[in-house]
Amino acid sequence: MKKVINIILTILIIMAIVVTGIIIYNYVISKQNDDNLAEVVTEIEEQFTANEGQQAANVQYNGYDVVGIIEIPSINIKYPIINKTNDTTMKYSITKFSGGDINSIGNFTVAGHNNLNGTMFGKVKRLQIGDEIKMTDLYNNTVTYQIFDIYSVEPNDVSCLESVDENTREITLITCTNGHLNRLITKAKEVA
Repeated sequence: MKKVINIILTILIIMAIVVTGIIIYNYVISKQNDDNLAEVVTEIEEQFTANEGQQAANVQYNGYDVVGIIEIPSINIKYPIINKTNDTTMKYSITKFSGGDINSIGNFTVAGHNNLNGTMFGKVKRLQIGDEIKMTDLYNNTVTYQIFDIYSVEPNDVSCLESVDENTREITLITCTNGHLNRLITKAKEVA
């Protein structure tokens, strides 16, 4: 009996070490990606300063075009937005999911992973009605949006892609709820 208990304890200790290693590895990789994304934002902002009034030229991250910057001050988020959504780009940054150009009339929708370590849209669940989202295009035009609705939908429900008012600028954030059972939708419209 004592031998069986020792084997079980050994297996549990090994499992704990492996799980801890995986958590640390994922944290380090995520932190490195976050640092790289901060460098992309800095690069864009430096181009704005050096070439006032001109478009930031040829900004890419891991071979994908960047279309602008999303900033959410209340939860300390500032990321470049990659021009398309797929499994690969979602691992890298916030991505354009739907809509026209950043800050154009209509609903510009972005998607991001709900990372448990708080990166990407991992802190979006803390947002509240009235919080602000700033969107900057590659010409350094920044528009401030205010959150007016937060809700969850089933994974296949795409009704959030529709504009509440087609004559305004609107932003929709999409991320998974913990457990990936539903999608957390955050909608904001331009501050008048």
